[in-house]
Amino acid sequence: MKTLLVSMITVSVSTVAYATPYHFATGSGKKIWVEVEEWVGTGANETILVVDWNKLDANGADTATESHAFGYRWDGAKYESDMLADFDRVGVLTVTTGYGGASLANIGFVDVDEPCGAHLHVEEGSWSLASTNNPDAVWGTWDNSEWDFNQASITAELLANGQLEGASATLWFGTMPSYANDQLDIPAPEPATMLLLSLGLTALVPNKRKRR
Repeated sequence: MKTLLVSMITVSVSTVAYATPYHFATGSGKKIWVEVEEWVGTGANETILVVDWNKLDANGADTATESHAFGYRWDGAKYESDMLADFDRVGVLTVTTGYGGASLANIGFVDVDEPCGAHLHVEEGSWSLASTNNPDAVWGTWDNSEWDFNQASITAELLANGQLEGASATLWFGTMPSYANDQLDIPAPEPATMLLLSLGLTALVPNKRKRR
C-alpha cells in the first residue's frame, strides 16, 4: 500500500485537474448537477463514476471530502474495467485490481483539499460496486438498495450512457468506525455555486479544487 501511495503522489505532480459543476443527463431523463473532478475519453456516451471512500482512508475522521466524481466518455462497448484502466492510465486515479483484473482492489486519488494526504482505502478489496440511471436512488445495502449492485466482475459489467457508476468503500473484514459509513453520496456543487448556476452566471463559478 505504501508503494501505491507513493505512485499516486508522483503521478499527481504532473497532473492538474479542476473540479467543475457539470449538468449530467441521466438515463432516466432527469438532469443533475455533479461536481466532476475531470473528464477522460471521447465519444457520444457519458457516464459518471462516483467514488466514496467513506473516511476509510489514511485521513480517517479528518477526511474533508470523502466522495468525488469523475466523468468518462466513449463510443462502442466499454466495460467498467476499461473505464477504470483509462482513469489509471492518464493519472486521474490510481487503480489496482485482483483476480486477474476481474475485481477492484483499490482506488487512490490525491486531493489538495485534504490536509492529511491522499484518498486510499485501508482495506484492499472491500468495495461495493453498483450502478443506476436514477439520480434519486438510495444506495442502501447489498440486499436492500435502489442502486443495481454489480453481480458480475468489472470485466463483465457493461457501461451505459447516462448511467452513474458507484464505488463505495466498506469493511468486509472489520468493523466500521463510528465516523464512517458504507453509503455513497454524489458530490454536488456548493449552494453558492448552485445559486450562480441558477442565475446563469457560469463564468463566475469557481473551480474549487486544484490537483498538481
